[in-house]
Amino acid sequence: MTEQQNLDPAGTSSGAAKKGGINRRDLVRSAGLAGLAGLVVGGAGGYFVAPRGSAGGTGGSTGAGGTLKVGIVAPITGPYSGDGQEMVRGAELAIADINAAGGVLGQQVELVTADIADQAPENFVQAAERLVSRENCVAVSGGYTTTTSVEYDIYAQAGVPMFHTNTLQANTDYVVDNGITNIFQACPTEIWYASGFIQLMQEWIESGVWTPSSNTAAVISSNDSYSISIATVLQEGIRELGWDITLYEEVSVPYADWGPQLAKIRNDPPGLIFITDYLAGDLAAFANQFASAPTNSLLYQQYGPSVPEYLELAGDSANGVVWSTTIGTLPDQIGKSFRQRYLDEYGSEAGLSQSGAQYDILRLWAQAASRAGDANDFARVCDSVRNSTFRGVVGTYNFEQTELTAIPYPDAVNDPSLGMPHLTYQIQNGEQVLISPAPYTTGNFQLPSWVS
Repeated sequence: MTEQQNLDPAGTSSGAAKKGGINRRDLVRSAGLAGLAGLVVGGAGGYFVAPRGSAGGTGGSTGAGGTLKVGIVAPITGPYSGDGQEMVRGAELAIADINAAGGVLGQQVELVTADIADQAPENFVQAAERLVSRENCVAVSGGYTTTTSVEYDIYAQAGVPMFHTNTLQANTDYVVDNGITNIFQACPTEIWYASGFIQLMQEWIESGVWTPSSNTAAVISSNDSYSISIATVLQEGIRELGWDITLYEEVSVPYADWGPQLAKIRNDPPGLIFITDYLAGDLAAFANQFASAPTNSLLYQQYGPSVPEYLELAGDSANGVVWSTTIGTLPDQIGKSFRQRYLDEYGSEAGLSQSGAQYDILRLWAQAASRAGDANDFARVCDSVRNSTFRGVVGTYNFEQTELTAIPYPDAVNDPSLGMPHLTYQIQNGEQVLISPAPYTTGNFQLPSWVS
């Protein structure tokens, strides 16, 4: 395994074409989400004036045959540490592969981690400042960013290629509105969770696979802009189909006692329960408490079941739950090989999202840097990223030129070779069964045991 340094939040060292012409910016704004994350947006063209990696500048290299530092920002401690562990492990495997193949243009790559713990905005800012300024990283990746993109200016002014899988439309909007050219959102944004599920739900209804007990939905969100965005698009979309919302509530995470919400659901059972809280422990607690007296409702939980601890906590209560992720390791030969490698290396199963994503991102960067001819020429590296299509263990990275954001398949593009698969799973007999989209599916949707 490659040498690794760790940074605490303060940086202390311890070692394409779209269906029907849909535009995601129009979609999110038509749903009434403009300004949801409290963004303060400046004029375009304000960045990349004198990036550290421009001609004549210095980057994180010690010269030919030396070491290149890449950073990863992850919640290594705190309530999101299960996801953070996945991120770091995926990055470690990528660095090992890159170095085993000779590094990047003859230079070995070193991973530097920065812990953002409870995701406080100041932790992201401190991590960015240290990775860029003190560690002189030539690229930075991470699973999460702030909802307000407050740390983006640091990366933009330095010009360092930065990749993330925060899945937030507001982050994409910030990059576009500020003319930033070096920050890539390596997954489709969160609005596709709701719109993609609605498309899938309609297919089940039209085929007769599922007949809702009523055209009603209970929607529960955590009180952050990401979760609220998904919940809002879902409500707008199903109302257009003639559905009613019988319950909408926001909770503060972590959240363990779902008694008040379940009492309301049991008093007026909906056809669909749609939860956009993404913390694995919260969702497992809901599944366990719901299972004690389930209603005739399809249960959807967003993203959290991708984290291995979810199945450990929920047990048999997870069977029948439907969930999805806009970025996840595929069950094809490429994905299976990665998961086996992860198991061999760490002695535990890989989660279905972040480990594969971070593994892909750093290899994508290494390929782009090699093609650019100099990992320190950030502008050329970013151009290489924008003009390339990369097939990884989670699918195809094809960045939309104007938004620097991955394109979802099949939600926005029909060709799986051009888009990132929006994966929908159902837990069946304790196993994760991919039920959408083809050609990646491993099984079919089944009515949960409690649904008639």
